[in-house]
Amino acid sequence: MNILQKIIATLNKEESRFYKLFASRTNSNKERKDVLLFDYIKRHNEDYDEQYISKKLYKDNKNAFYQLKNRLFKDLNKSMMLQHLPREKDIYILQSVLLSRVYKRKGDVELSFYYLKKAEGKALEIEAFELLAIIYAEIIKFSYDMVSIDVEEYIAKQKENKTKLDQIQEIDQILAAVSYRIKTAQNFSGKNEAVLNVLENAVTEFAKNKDIPKSPKFRFKVYLTISRILLQKHDFHALEEYLLHAYQEFTTEKIFNKTNHEHKLMMLIYLTNCLYKTHKLKKSLEFAEILRKGIDEYGGFLRDKFLFYYYNALVINYSVLDKVEALKILEEARKNPIIKQLPTYTVFIYLNTALVYFDQGKYRMAIKNLSRLLLHDDFVDIGKSFQLKIYLASLIIRYELGDFDTIESRIKYIRRIYKAILVNEDFSRDTQLIDVISKLIYCNNLHQDKKLLAQINTLVAEISDDTADDMDVINYNLWLKSKL
Repeated sequence: MNILQKIIATLNKEESRFYKLFASRTNSNKERKDVLLFDYIKRHNEDYDEQYISKKLYKDNKNAFYQLKNRLFKDLNKSMMLQHLPREKDIYILQSVLLSRVYKRKGDVELSFYYLKKAEGKALEIEAFELLAIIYAEIIKFSYDMVSIDVEEYIAKQKENKTKLDQIQEIDQILAAVSYRIKTAQNFSGKNEAVLNVLENAVTEFAKNKDIPKSPKFRFKVYLTISRILLQKHDFHALEEYLLHAYQEFTTEKIFNKTNHEHKLMMLIYLTNCLYKTHKLKKSLEFAEILRKGIDEYGGFLRDKFLFYYYNALVINYSVLDKVEALKILEEARKNPIIKQLPTYTVFIYLNTALVYFDQGKYRMAIKNLSRLLLHDDFVDIGKSFQLKIYLASLIIRYELGDFDTIESRIKYIRRIYKAILVNEDFSRDTQLIDVISKLIYCNNLHQDKKLLAQINTLVAEISDDTADDMDVINYNLWLKSKL
């Protein structure tokens, strides 16, 4: 897959629509070749045939086709920059610095200075100290041309900014050291002290400014760094103990406030999910209730952003503890106007409902909900690998229903549509499962088919059941074991 294909594959509906509006700004002709090429790549990303589309657009003029590809590539980059400019504050600030330089070259010093002041205001607002260093250096240069600039004021600002920047860089150095040491350490086996010792040693070794370890900003950064690393390592026991320690410490020392309330809610989400992974479901639900109360704090100003995570915490726990209650919660979430507006709404409702019914052995209700998801417009917007996992879950459910004819046709479809993914070594288990199911539908007695039995045992032994639970929509290991 070339870079142009990769870019187009990442575009969502809104970004694709914006590109087409951008492309038609000078010429709205429906037969624009750059738009035709864009549409072809978008539809045929997995089976893209460059020779075919080149001949269709330009017959034998390959040079014209390569020029078209280059124009499409440049326009896509411009379109993405324009669309995301208001959302990326750093880029917005750099745009003002660039405009300042443009007007300085044009000889309009006042207009050039205006854009620098505008950049300074935005950079101060988001504490972008690296960008402020650039801005203050530009303004001090300006003082040679503009007598009205109080150069001593900006030299003082530059020095103060350098102090803050040095502190931030020192924090980043400590975090990098902590990150490296935790990543390279062996499993902590749930011993919180081991994580804290790594942290303490790194801070002692790298912190020149002794006030940094007490800084709330630093402590939040440390918590996020360690949490993400332990999450990546799937060391949920160490993560659980570290998060419980951090939450208690931050609460006792009254570090949480309205300014960092989002960090508090994220910590509670990590805790509910982590406790679920360590099979402490009732404790996970206790923290889900703390999360609900936290969402309502400060007038509920973050309610819309975090309500989904509360419902998700309830669903994952009750899917194990009380499946009837889990279905009630999903029905409640289905009707909630905040949840209905989320892009993940369709997947969350239909997929979880299907999985609860599957666990109950109500396979017709399970496939009904999963089929609704597969046919929904939102399904195409989720990642290809997740799409594949959902399709494989549908094969498992249809096997339980004895719907072997549909399974056979779906396997052909899956192998064709997800061909590029299935050849990847990371998806070898998925490829093996497809092969196993394609044989199971013709197998009358599994215990007599030694070759298929050996294949199943090899697949089941590849990873642990807990790891499979993280990777699969329906746990391949547990399902296959139920057939042995």
